[in-house]
Amino acid sequence: FIKLPKLGYLRYRAGRKIVGKIKAVTIRKSSTNKYYAVLSLDCENQAIKGTNKKVGLDVGVSDLVITSDGQKYQTIRFDKLIEYKKHQWEKKLARRRLLAFKDIQKQKKLRLLEHKSLDQYKNYQKAKIMVAKYSEKVANQRKDYLHKITTELVNSYDTIVIEDIKINKLLKKHNLARAIANQSWRELRLMLEYKCAWYGKQLIVIDPYKTSQICSQCGYDDGKHELDVRTWTCPHCHAHHDRDINASKNILNTGLGQTLVR
Repeated sequence: FIKLPKLGYLRYRAGRKIVGKIKAVTIRKSSTNKYYAVLSLDCENQAIKGTNKKVGLDVGVSDLVITSDGQKYQTIRFDKLIEYKKHQWEKKLARRRLLAFKDIQKQKKLRLLEHKSLDQYKNYQKAKIMVAKYSEKVANQRKDYLHKITTELVNSYDTIVIEDIKINKLLKKHNLARAIANQSWRELRLMLEYKCAWYGKQLIVIDPYKTSQICSQCGYDDGKHELDVRTWTCPHCHAHHDRDINASKNILNTGLGQTLVR
């Protein structure tokens, strides 16, 4: 149970035990009519034991995160897993909204003193909640996946280097906009920022300029590569590179170079 002012004791469910002193509680209602209690806790130092490891992270579309150690975290399109069911309810929602508007207009023409509002059409409200439930499910699945990845990275490495990607520019590429928006790169960065602060780890953000076209072995600039070029060989040192792993190595080298300059 949780005790709230003016409401008294309320039964609630939580995924884990509450550790620390509760400082504030915010009650939030979702679009699917679910209530959440967001707790602010006063906790002691949560620093994790150091591993003395450093890693550079590159983000992409085919793979969500690629580390400089060669590990790849696969992209999961949660939106496509329930795309058909959600689309069916979206069509029902549009049809029921249209019928409701027609009925409202009909009542206005008859000059009824009390005509219905859109909130009073039960079939429309049911379809609206079903569409919201599918959207909420996708958002929850994506957030859970990002939490698992970021927690694993923060536990495994002391220094993490990432790119400062300008997502707004990338979303202008209409053939990739939906796939890029699904990746939630901004959410990934925010999670890394506060988890590194919580657990006493270091997060370095660098400019992504030319990280995918410079050889991580000799520093040769091979020029811009199109997105369909996934592997390439350096003409200077003849090292064969995976595009994403090479970029993550360059990200790590640049980030470590910045810390030395400081």
